[in-house]
Amino acid sequence: MKHYLWLFIASILLLNSNKSFAECHLNPNAKPISLYFNLKESEQDINKANNKDINVKTFSAEQIASEMGIDVNAPIFLCDEENISLMFGDSVLTGKSANTEHGTGGLKIIEDKLYLYFVISGGNIGKIGYPKADGTNYSYNLGTRKKITWKDIGNVSIYLHKKGAINSGKSLSSGVIFKLEALGSPKLNLISVRHSSTYRFRTMGCMTTTPSPKVNFGNVQGSLFKGKGTTAGHANFDIIINCVENVKPKITFLGQKIKNPSDTPDSVIRLDNSNHVNTAKGVGVQILYYGTPISLGEPLVFGRTPADSSYTAHFTARYYQTRDKITGGTANATARFTIQYE
Repeated sequence: MKHYLWLFIASILLLNSNKSFAECHLNPNAKPISLYFNLKESEQDINKANNKDINVKTFSAEQIASEMGIDVNAPIFLCDEENISLMFGDSVLTGKSANTEHGTGGLKIIEDKLYLYFVISGGNIGKIGYPKADGTNYSYNLGTRKKITWKDIGNVSIYLHKKGAINSGKSLSSGVIFKLEALGSPKLNLISVRHSSTYRFRTMGCMTTTPSPKVNFGNVQGSLFKGKGTTAGHANFDIIINCVENVKPKITFLGQKIKNPSDTPDSVIRLDNSNHVNTAKGVGVQILYYGTPISLGEPLVFGRTPADSSYTAHFTARYYQTRDKITGGTANATARFTIQYE
């Protein structure tokens, strides 16, 4: 009888020891989701040589909850016991020690040059960084709570930690960069943040932070023109050039030239929708650099710039009378420009 009792007690102890995690269940209205970003969206910032931390993308708590199919105040999951941990991490990238402006470690993209990291903030649980300063996963214990909402967790922001100029030839492939999981039984995968496609780094010696400058002439009276070859309606605009190398940048303006009259200077841009009944006739738009008209298709070369510098080029646009007679109407024109260096 004693022997039987001992076996019975042992079996109970073994059964009790099998339950090492609390049972957790996802909200029946919620589903695990993947969130996507791509470094292409931050290409200009990546190619600036100065050391900095770049906010690549932020997913708000409301956005994440909505994509999961629940309200931001609704429980994401429910567990039957306390002391459940949320695990932030499990990236395909290697975690490294780093010194980011948010006090986190980094996920290595390019050794000693470029790292990714995540900041979870704005929620009731406070600010969380992944990876931790030593490059490892971050675990947050819920304590006495058995459930949590996205209002509690907050927003998920992706940052780049950049420590110098990036050389061509490296890439970041698609894959899971970050996971948020509840460590219950079973383990619940809540969100996965993925890089959407392969991004290849390429050195860009010069670029612009003003890719689409707009020029507004306002209303220009026809009486301001005094005949063919005269101008009116001057307006200024700037193009800012950033160079990461010691180079000589050059800008080339491109646009539709005016072929008729044939003696129109090659610096005059044809108006958009020039044949439309509501478009002005007998005028075009001319771009000048310090008073000198710029020929379309001809590069304007600037002086050599120091590495990691910014240069502001000042331009003027004006209307140019191309015919003896002007007819009023809409007078918009479009010019494209490219930046190269030598």
